[in-house]
Amino acid sequence: MELKQFVHSDYCLKCVGCCRFLENPTIWAPQGFRLVKTNDGYRCEHLKEENNCCAIYSQRPLDCRLYPFLLVRKCGNLHLGLHKSCCFVEEKQPASADIQAYAQYLKNRLNAASLISAIRENPEIAADYQENVELITDLKYIFAKAYLPKLNKLTLKDKPLIEGYLLKSKTSLSAYHFADIFIWKDLFQIFWLILEDELCIFYHDKIGMFMMLPPLGKFKPAVVMKCFEIMNAYNSDSPVSRIENAAREDISKYSRLGLSSKLKDGEYLCLRKDLIELAGKGFKSKRSGYNYFVKNHKADFLEYKDSCYLDCLKLYQYWSRQRKEGHGDVIYQQMLEDSFLSFQTALRYYKKLGLRGYVVRLRSPQAAKINGKIKACTFGYSLNKETFCVLFEICDFNFKGIAQYVFREFCKKLSGYKYINIMGASDLENLKTVKLSYHPKKEIGVYNIYQ
Repeated sequence: MELKQFVHSDYCLKCVGCCRFLENPTIWAPQGFRLVKTNDGYRCEHLKEENNCCAIYSQRPLDCRLYPFLLVRKCGNLHLGLHKSCCFVEEKQPASADIQAYAQYLKNRLNAASLISAIRENPEIAADYQENVELITDLKYIFAKAYLPKLNKLTLKDKPLIEGYLLKSKTSLSAYHFADIFIWKDLFQIFWLILEDELCIFYHDKIGMFMMLPPLGKFKPAVVMKCFEIMNAYNSDSPVSRIENAAREDISKYSRLGLSSKLKDGEYLCLRKDLIELAGKGFKSKRSGYNYFVKNHKADFLEYKDSCYLDCLKLYQYWSRQRKEGHGDVIYQQMLEDSFLSFQTALRYYKKLGLRGYVVRLRSPQAAKINGKIKACTFGYSLNKETFCVLFEICDFNFKGIAQYVFREFCKKLSGYKYINIMGASDLENLKTVKLSYHPKKEIGVYNIYQ
């Protein structure tokens, strides 16, 4: 790749500094090139002393093309540096604006896939230069691509591998299921990597990179810190780097590494038996809503099929509009938009993700507008032998009691499970009130980990 020159050729051809060295070996010489002994020290084997030209100029290595700029590795990161001992820099003293403009040009050029591959295959091209080198700009994103482990893009083919790690996690947190990881693929680039037998999953978007889950496997401090190194390299100086969905019982392990934790949310586990029976004063309003719907509407509670796909998407959009009208919170409205993408992905890959779902189809021969229409749907997945997670519940709230009906009927179908995870409230007080009205038996703390 050709680079526009910072130092003019006529100046270079008069210079007697470049390609000559006092020592052999030296980090100032391109790796893999032989140095020839001279009266004053050493020179590159390709330097022709009679005319000061390079015998392989058109094929010269990248570090020669960059000079007087250098790739500098320092403190676990990559920087672009300027060698202030370059004769041109010393004599001409180029303006700072010119240096910064050229540095930005190089930064853009170095981000090309071919150059990143070259840097990855020749790590010695960057060194910890000490002598009279000014760091001009960081190259964290290039460092992440070139020097850090290569990340694998998540696909459905990776499901058996990911599930093998997830099944070893003894937790009832909703995030520990392949479906809950994969359905966000249209909002994030999702990557995975195995470090020292631990599975690490990264989400990346225009804001930055974070981990959806802690590294899966036996807890290893070195792996945790390596994950932060990877995230920090992609995130530059932004505070996005974090590990999400850590369990409360693991917080002390991270604290010993000097990492901090923050409560992200709480997920609620309800006894399935309670949700079916709806017994006692605490469930009076739920029983009332359920009974009202059953009394006033004829409905079929049917297993979801691919033929229901478009109807369920339309129902989500209608439900979303209903929710937005009742909640002016901008964050909540954005959550509804984001959730639609995940809902769409969940339905598109319903069987492959191992989801379980049902729809409520109304029977009303006297009302053609609603007869045979899907007015509610619900989907979830098995977290472990005793816990099932409800991922989505979408209803047309024009039909009083339909939410209580679809939830209770779904729970009836989930035989064998002791708990139903109804997930958290995402700091939304109204949603939290609804969740608590089902009298959860347990609340599980969900934490984020930060440096």
